[in-house]
Amino acid sequence: MHAAILAAMAAAVTDPTSTPSSADQAAGAQPAAPAPAATAAPDPTQEAMLRLVRNLEQTDFGEWLKQHEIAWNLMAVGALFVLGFGLNLLLRRVIGVTLARVSAKAGKQRLAKAIVDSKIVVPLAAILPLLLVARVLGILGSAGVVNPVFATPVANIAMAVAILRGVAVASRGLQIADELYSSKPEVNRPGALRGYRQVAMVVIGLAGGISAVAIAVGKSPVVFLAALGAAGAIIGVVFKDVLFSLVANLMLTANDALRQGDWIEMKQHSIDGRIAEIKTTSVRVQNADGTVHSVPIARFVQEPYLNYRSKYGSPGRRVRRSLRVDLRTVRALEAAELAQLASNGALAGAFERAKQAAGDAPLTNLCVFRAFAERSLAANPAVDSSLPVVVSQQDATVNGQPVDVLCFIRPDASPDLASAEGALLDRLMMALPCFGLRSYQTGSDLGPNPGALAFLAPQDLAAAGVARA
Repeated sequence: MHAAILAAMAAAVTDPTSTPSSADQAAGAQPAAPAPAATAAPDPTQEAMLRLVRNLEQTDFGEWLKQHEIAWNLMAVGALFVLGFGLNLLLRRVIGVTLARVSAKAGKQRLAKAIVDSKIVVPLAAILPLLLVARVLGILGSAGVVNPVFATPVANIAMAVAILRGVAVASRGLQIADELYSSKPEVNRPGALRGYRQVAMVVIGLAGGISAVAIAVGKSPVVFLAALGAAGAIIGVVFKDVLFSLVANLMLTANDALRQGDWIEMKQHSIDGRIAEIKTTSVRVQNADGTVHSVPIARFVQEPYLNYRSKYGSPGRRVRRSLRVDLRTVRALEAAELAQLASNGALAGAFERAKQAAGDAPLTNLCVFRAFAERSLAANPAVDSSLPVVVSQQDATVNGQPVDVLCFIRPDASPDLASAEGALLDRLMMALPCFGLRSYQTGSDLGPNPGALAFLAPQDLAAAGVARA
């Protein structure tokens, strides 16, 4: 009886799927436990890799590596990164050539140029090698071929770098989209999507950075993102200015309110110049005197400002200055003086324009001077004649009669545009005596005019650069 039980137990051990015999049931033996489910088929790539490593271990070099674990670990990781670097170079070439051929075949030359300028191929080609290195290190570490203490952190770091490369791909992809949209004929302005791109990159960069850090330290990104969500209220309070600047950037970009190169004026902050750069949270403005202001971009939403782009968009220097004329020297011209003006070939054009502006009213020397100033500035080679040249007259004050001058100096007129501006104003100041006018100065007022000033004096004409006909 005991022999039969022992035979049945031996059969159960050798064949777990066999059913208990009647003798076992009679003896009160318990039925055998069901066989465990069959494990999933191993990955062929993983088996081939492990087989290659086992074959290496059986060689003399492998025996030496077994005795020097640190050297083996370093060599294995180094070999993987060398292979990854080679694959990266290959992918750069393949992806670059493929994109160039596809773009040329489709006739998308603008797209091809945008891809080349953005250099999106560089981070794109690095993602697959980094993921491959991380995967292989994970397999070798799990199998004990490479020390897991060494393989796991390196694999996590490779995965984190791959995520950061993905963020770079997203950034350069948005740059390509921005360039293609901005170059459309109906848009035709650089950086049309800059605000949207910057806001999107803040979100993508934040999510990608958190995920990369979480993977690098071996934690789940969900834990970090959940913690960030819990701290969202605190972050909103601490970084409220930054968040408001991002929203302001988005609003200004959507409304096309600011562009690089626009000439703006904010009198409350003594800002009068051209926008040199638009950043995520600030705007750099180069003033007319060469100084640079860094203005928070939120101020362009909260405070009023003046933008001259719509009428006077120019890459040159805007000149807007006032000449103050002594009101006691402003008078109507006599018949002899009108004849003298008409006979002067250099001033005939200004005289005709002044007569048209005056109409039936008496023609004054100040009216002729304004016409002369406009024609003189428009004919100056340093002034951009394609843009408005305006000499206007404002309300008179106790400090004289303001005559405002507005024009634009070409950017290539002089290395020092401020000096070119000063030369223009000097020429107009010297022309005042030619028309019987003088500038007003409170500190050195000459008192009542003792008599008529010299009109069209030869020495004054020569100093103002006006030659007699």
